[in-house]
Order: sequence, then C-alpha cells, then structure tokens
Amino acid sequence: MRKEIREWIEKGDRKEALRLLEEELRRCPEDEEMLLLGGELWYAEGKMADALNKFNALLRLNPSHRKATNYVTMINNILSYYCKDMYNP
Repeated sequence: MRKEIREWIEKGDRKEALRLLEEELRRCPEDEEMLLLGGELWYAEGKMADALNKFNALLRLNPSHRKATNYVTMINNILSYYCKDMYNP
C-alpha cells in the first residue's frame, strides 16, 4: 500500500494518495510514517486543520518527532496570523 501511495504522489494525484493513506490509517492508526505523510499531504492541499490533526496524532505517539513539531509550529503560526488592516480598513 505504501508503494502505491507514493506512486500516486509522484503522479501528482494527491487526492487518490490521500484516499489510500486514510484507508491505511484506518487499518493501522499508529503508523508514524503514514501519519507524517498524511499530515504533509493535507498541508500541501491547504487543509491546515486536517494536517494539524495528523501531526498531533503523531506527536501523541512520539512527542520528540522533530518534523511533526516543526509542522505544528508552522501551522499554528499560519492559523494565528492576524493583520489588523484586514479588519480595520
């Protein structure tokens, strides 16, 4: 399954890769590699909440996972961005 997911990613079809990845995570929800890949794919799709869920699930399993920690920090910075000029024209 992992090989097939990576093939879809290489073809540029992230939606199919995500479908297969979610299937794989239903079978093995504690697979750190798939959680990381899922987070990265959701991040690439611009779905920050879904990506954050995957990275946080990974961090619950492995709190010292550096890459997941970096992604969580980036996403939190994106989600907390505030530009006062956007709200006070």
